Amino acid sequence: MLRAHVFKKSGRNRHKTDGENWLIVNVQASRSNFGDRGQFAVNLGVNMASVAALSGEGAVAGKPKEYESTIRERLGSLAYGQDYWWVVEPGINLSAISADLVEKMQSVGLPWLDIHRDLSHVAAALRDSPSLKSFSASWLAGDKAEASRRLQAAITSRPAAKERFSAWAVKNGIAL
Repeated sequence: MLRAHVFKKSGRNRHKTDGENWLIVNVQASRSNFGDRGQFAVNLGVNMASVAALSGEGAVAGKPKEYESTIRERLGSLAYGQDYWWVVEPGINLSAISADLVEKMQSVGLPWLDIHRDLSHVAAALRDSPSLKSFSASWLAGDKAEASRRLQAAITSRPAAKERFSAWAVKNGIAL
């Protein structure tokens, strides 16, 4: 199904380029998998090069990992409202699991990836994240006042990161 949407396979990851950005689908195996019994989750991510650059992250060489994404979400959380791991064990109907995954990707996974190709949606989704990615996404989306508000709130809530956040502010011309 992902191949039909121009995602390319690389190990447990599927990647699709979107200009200088990447859409990522990752299959995460549980650490407790053993033999013919196990579980897996499906992680979604969007890596935005402009946000990564402004937040001071180095450019990703090659295809980014899902954990290097600007914004991330689990397919199970989108589909079921909570963290969800698909179970594989003897006697399980693998066709039913496959059909469920295809349906969840089509109904919520691909739409989530698609909407987060837009910088304003990424900035809105990172609103409550006290991070350089959040400030950078808001700044790049054109809302400098919101970037400043987020920065001030982050310094208050994460005083140990004040120096790093303040350096970002100075570099980008934001008065504290």
